[in-house]
Amino acid sequence: MHQVLMGALTSLSFGVADFLASLSSRRIQAKNALTGMLVVSTAILTLMFGVFGSFSDLLNPGIWLACLHGAAMACALLLFFHAMAIGPINVAAPIVAAHPLFIIAFALLQGSHPSIIQTAAMLGTVAGLIMLGAFALKPKATGPGKSIGPSRQAVACAVAASIVYALAIVAAQQAVRFNDELTILWLGRVFGLLVLLMTFVGKGERPSLPIAWWPFFCLHGALDSGGLLFLLLGSGGQFDEITAVVASTFTIVTVALAWVFLGERMSRIQYFAVILILACVMVLASGL
Repeated sequence: MHQVLMGALTSLSFGVADFLASLSSRRIQAKNALTGMLVVSTAILTLMFGVFGSFSDLLNPGIWLACLHGAAMACALLLFFHAMAIGPINVAAPIVAAHPLFIIAFALLQGSHPSIIQTAAMLGTVAGLIMLGAFALKPKATGPGKSIGPSRQAVACAVAASIVYALAIVAAQQAVRFNDELTILWLGRVFGLLVLLMTFVGKGERPSLPIAWWPFFCLHGALDSGGLLFLLLGSGGQFDEITAVVASTFTIVTVALAWVFLGERMSRIQYFAVILILACVMVLASGL
C-alpha cells in the first residue's frame, strides 16, 4: 500500500533525525539545535523550489494551510527537542508519537471510513506507542552522554508537542490537496524559521550555532526534509491517517538508537509494545 510505504520512509527519516536532535539539544540547547536544522532545511528547499517550483503556486487557496503547518511544526519541534533535552528519549518520543490519535479523530470527523480492521490496527499502533512511553525504565545514572530522569516539565512539553504536531500534520495533509508537495514544504519551512527567529527577537537573544555543529545540522536538516516529503507524498488521497499512523512509528527508531548509543534501557512491556506496533503496521500494509 502506497500510504504504508511512504509512512515507513517517513518513520525511518524522522527516527534518525529526532535522535540527532536529542544529541544536539542536550549540548547546545533545543532552540539552537532547531534553528540550525531549519536553516539547512530551508536552504535546501529554497534551492529546490527555485529549480523545480513556481511562484504562481503561491496564489493557490491552500497557502495559508502551508503557513499554519510551518508555524505549528516549528513550535512542536521546539517543544519536542526541549523534552528530549531534559528527559529520557524513550519517554518523550513515544508521547509525541501518539499524535495520530488526534489525526484519526479529525479524519473521522471529515468523513473518512476505514475498515474495522484498519481502525483496530491504527488504534493498536497508537496504544503501542503510548506503552513505549508509559513503561520506560528510569536510567541508572545521569551525566554526560546519559539521559536524565523524567520530569513533569519533560512530560508536559512532550504532550504539548504531540498536540501541536498533530495540528501541523493535518494542516500539511490538507494543504497538499491544493498545492504540490515542494511548495508546501518550502513555504512551511520559511514560515517556521521566521516564527522561531521571532522568539529569539522577542527574548532579546540571538542563535548560537557553533561551526563544529554545521555538518550535524546538514544531516539533520536533510533527514527532516526528506521525512516531510515522504509524508506529503503519502497524503492527498484516501485514508491520509494511515500514512500519519505508520510515520509515527519513528519512535521505534529513535528509542532503538537511544538504547544502542546512550544506554537507555527498555522494559519487557516496551519490547511487547514494539512487537504490537510492528504487527499493526503489517496489518495496515496488507490492505485488509
